[in-house]
Amino acid sequence: MSHSPTPLPSAEKLRLESLGILPVLFPTVGVMGLLSAFVWGLMTNPMQLAFSYLFAFTVGFTICAGALFWTLLHHALDADWSVLMRRILESIASCFPVLLVLFLPIVFLFSKELWHWMTTDLSEDPLLAWKRPFLNEPFFYIRCGFYLIFFSVAGLLYRSLSMRQDLDGDPRITLRLRHTAYGFIPLFVLCLTFAGFDWLMSLDHHWYSTMWGVYLFAGCAQSSMAILILVTNGLVRTGHLKGLFTVEHNHIMGMLLFAFTTFWGYISFSQYFLQWYANIPEETWFFVYRNTGSWYWYSIFLVVGHFFIPFILLLTQPAKRTPWRICSTAVWVVGMHCVDIYWIIMPNLQLQQSRHAGHVAATTGFHPHLLDLLALVGVLGILGHTVLWLLSRGSIFPPRDPRLRDSLAVTNWL
Repeated sequence: MSHSPTPLPSAEKLRLESLGILPVLFPTVGVMGLLSAFVWGLMTNPMQLAFSYLFAFTVGFTICAGALFWTLLHHALDADWSVLMRRILESIASCFPVLLVLFLPIVFLFSKELWHWMTTDLSEDPLLAWKRPFLNEPFFYIRCGFYLIFFSVAGLLYRSLSMRQDLDGDPRITLRLRHTAYGFIPLFVLCLTFAGFDWLMSLDHHWYSTMWGVYLFAGCAQSSMAILILVTNGLVRTGHLKGLFTVEHNHIMGMLLFAFTTFWGYISFSQYFLQWYANIPEETWFFVYRNTGSWYWYSIFLVVGHFFIPFILLLTQPAKRTPWRICSTAVWVVGMHCVDIYWIIMPNLQLQQSRHAGHVAATTGFHPHLLDLLALVGVLGILGHTVLWLLSRGSIFPPRDPRLRDSLAVTNWL
């Protein structure tokens, strides 16, 4: 519920000088991280670099995809509580052109290292021959281009129209964005699902899961909401949104973070349970390998850390309304999202190494590499710099959105 306070606030620009070293730190660690990862990785271990870079790219992609989802959902449902934070989501969702550029090394340098089906003889793999109409290189690259172009157009369109409304306050823009969201949401679902099929599931082209798309979506929505909590509270700590952002906004974001923590737990259990119950070799191999060696303990940590810990931390009302508590939980959730993506991708590195060696690897388990960290820091540094640059180009909230008044006065009764 909400009431109508007056007057409405004026536009507020991001003051980069109040952010300390972040405006310099993000581009520095981003460029240095990627340069050092590529130079070192290409000279010493190209296959490790390929998987480390895909891991880092996927983390960035899923966070930006989640921000686009929340932006579309905001407009489709005509939500008012999230108007104050919407410009942050729009800025994160507008990073897809950068991700498109970051995807080019995967296409030109790493595709053969990552996806075994690209170099497999069809006469030796009847199952791949049956999937060949879908798993072939020309169609694969066309699909990848379509995904990234759609996400880029959607993110930039919503931000540009929102910025235009800052100038003239035209309420028709709100209606246009709402109607566009109705068409974009189905496309978003299809693109996210098939991107997950192409980039992650096809790392082992024998394996499949009918719940893969919704599993990835749960992680996208959860991690991006955690990022929104951190960015919004960070802006408040640096003197922005003064008198505008309230504990009620934190409470609602905390409830959504709690909801998608529960949703991720439900979907991950359902996927595991259905494949265990069916006991089809092509399906169960994914989990069998991740329950072997030290990957078993990694999997246990993932379940406990990704579901049980944030579930308990967010269970009470004060946990959602106390800034340091909700921010601490958000940091943990983002970290566990990285753990989840690593769990999805990295066991396939050992399988690829076994194929190249011509025998099953003697050691199976969790073996982190410094390239993982360098690639992740590089990609997230570039994306963080892009978000700050976009936020500095205009107001950090939409001052002339017709629903801003209700957003400022939102009251949560749950």
